[in-house]
Amino acid sequence: MIESAALFEDAPPEEAPVTPQPADEALRRLAARLPRSIRLGTSTWNFPGWRGIVWSRGSGLKRLASEGLKAYAASPILRTVGLDRNFYRPLTQREFADFAAQVPEDFRFIVKAPREVTDPLLRNDRGVPTGVNPRFLDPHAAVERFLGPVRLGLGRRAGPLVLQFSPLPHSALRSLEERVALIERIGAFLEALRAPADGLLLAAEFRNYELLTPRMMRRLRETNVRPVVGLHPAMPGIRRQTEALRCCDAPESMETVDGRLVGRSGENAAWRLTGPLVVRWSLAAHQFYDTAKTAWAPYDAIRAADPATRALIASLIARAARSGVESFLAVNNKAEGCAPVTVRCIAEITDRILEADRPLRRS
Repeated sequence: MIESAALFEDAPPEEAPVTPQPADEALRRLAARLPRSIRLGTSTWNFPGWRGIVWSRGSGLKRLASEGLKAYAASPILRTVGLDRNFYRPLTQREFADFAAQVPEDFRFIVKAPREVTDPLLRNDRGVPTGVNPRFLDPHAAVERFLGPVRLGLGRRAGPLVLQFSPLPHSALRSLEERVALIERIGAFLEALRAPADGLLLAAEFRNYELLTPRMMRRLRETNVRPVVGLHPAMPGIRRQTEALRCCDAPESMETVDGRLVGRSGENAAWRLTGPLVVRWSLAAHQFYDTAKTAWAPYDAIRAADPATRALIASLIARAARSGVESFLAVNNKAEGCAPVTVRCIAEITDRILEADRPLRRS
């Protein structure tokens, strides 16, 4: 008996090597035009749906874990990537070193601190609180479990080290006294990390909007910690977070109007960033994480384009470039559906904004 079979196999063998998707000419030119201070990337990289976008169409999938990062870093436009996995299980110095060995010297990792020092609550595998975390804001644990392994393992390839402070119930921050007390505790924690973190870039991301205050921005400025523009439904939109960033870097350009601190009119174009920009676009507005995770898999195309947010991110990146500081962007698939495509769109908008700064070509 002769069995029928397809003459051509659409998918490559699962065991085939992972190789980078060849960059088209437009992408190569775009990457060449962008300042080297701009570092764009995604929150992680192990996604089969990126075949034909990041991985070549001939790439297998079984070796993504071991070979995917090297192929990712071969892209001319992807010059940073997140190590969000460190939030759930602290990586060892050896694991960090293995990642560092797979990327070029000018590549940078955005590493999230383990939740054991940034989450006030202990949680089970589903994220449900199970008790109070005794290691919350423990600087010794942060050095031993985070700063030390990163410094020794990643070396110069360490980019922003993100302290993402997990959300507290809003009822716990209802009063001014409670908010001030937590801000001062966080400030003391960051101050204790100044010496051990010397030469590293620390950044703080909040998941309680109550903490985006002038007092907190002042504490970040005093401890040389960068505020993360963290785009997530739990937080105010990018415009409000940009005001918080401005409060940190250019407080003299702010004023109080109707009890709210806002930028002085007429000075929007003038203020400059005093340190690196860190933007993490984690989840689309008005989306639940699990819903987007299920509905948008395998993350091979844009599912919910957000051109307004893209443009606002690009304007911040352009402002950083004009301020003479580095910028780091990490996009999650749950932002629009396919993180590397979102990154390219933001890069194209940034390029158009910066076009005005380039010298005119003589005909």
